[in-house]
Amino acid sequence: MTMSQSQPYSTEALFKGLKGLLRSLPTEEEKRELLRDLKAAQDFLEDLRLLVDAIPTMESSQELSVGLSRLDDLTERAQRDAGLRKLLGLRGPAVVKKKKAVSPEGSDSDGRVSQLEQAITQSETAEITGLLAREPLAVLKELAGRFEVRTTSRERKSDLVNRIATHIENQRGYAILRGSESQPV
Repeated sequence: MTMSQSQPYSTEALFKGLKGLLRSLPTEEEKRELLRDLKAAQDFLEDLRLLVDAIPTMESSQELSVGLSRLDDLTERAQRDAGLRKLLGLRGPAVVKKKKAVSPEGSDSDGRVSQLEQAITQSETAEITGLLAREPLAVLKELAGRFEVRTTSRERKSDLVNRIATHIENQRGYAILRGSESQPV
């Protein structure tokens, strides 16, 4: 039994199926839009491929690591050799200044700094700048050292007074925030 013998094929069904197929085909605009979308997806994938291609590999990073090790060795050698350091444009080692011997006047300034420190802890925040402004620069620098406020050799007295006062005010503010406002700076 063949198909043609069992059931005659209806031409009407064939035409109905063809018409349905023709109606389901996209329009020219839909086809162009689909092609644009596919092109955009293709461009995105190409960009992604280029990004992945640019990612360094283990092998290429090992070469970089070897180069960095060589630079590190060269820098260590330059720290010991002043000529090489100058040739590479590196800064010299930091010069450590020796502390001056404490003179009898220096011991007097220690007492003065201690008195000033006590006066500051007992005074109001608004009075601190006035107290500090009356003191000589040497006393202010020593006080700054006690409060761990860095100073420079060319710093003006008014700037140092403001920095110390700000430091003390900040420390008092932190103490209030911690809830231990009764503790001195």
